[in-house]
Amino acid sequence: MAEAFPILLVTPTGIAYEGDVEEIIAWNSMGQFGVLAKHIDFVTSLVPEVVEITLAGGETRYYVVSGGLAEVKNGKMTILADSAEKPDSIALPEVEELLRDLEARVAALSMYAPEFETAHYELMLARARHRAAAELRPAR
Repeated sequence: MAEAFPILLVTPTGIAYEGDVEEIIAWNSMGQFGVLAKHIDFVTSLVPEVVEITLAGGETRYYVVSGGLAEVKNGKMTILADSAEKPDSIALPEVEELLRDLEARVAALSMYAPEFETAHYELMLARARHRAAAELRPAR
């Protein structure tokens, strides 16, 4: 069994998750990264994607974060997220429609267009929400 460490996942509306975990998998602009107990101290920005939290005993929880910051300091991880959604709170039909609209919108834009960055961010978030709703929803 892996060693546990504390994590705090906070949004502007409150604490989304707090507790001891064995591993965190999150995403920054360079790609996916993992954090285990005794990880070195570091700070990174987060991109819209699914954060995977593995609890002691192997249970996994997922949260779609829309960006933010992650810090590991003195053996504790803190994620300050713009928002955090559980997969079962996401309506799959709605996110599928939004994803189609955003893909078409981004495809029609030049990457030099002033609205490209915002549209690309919205597309990344919609893709993360779609993956969470389609693949990571708890079994019922």
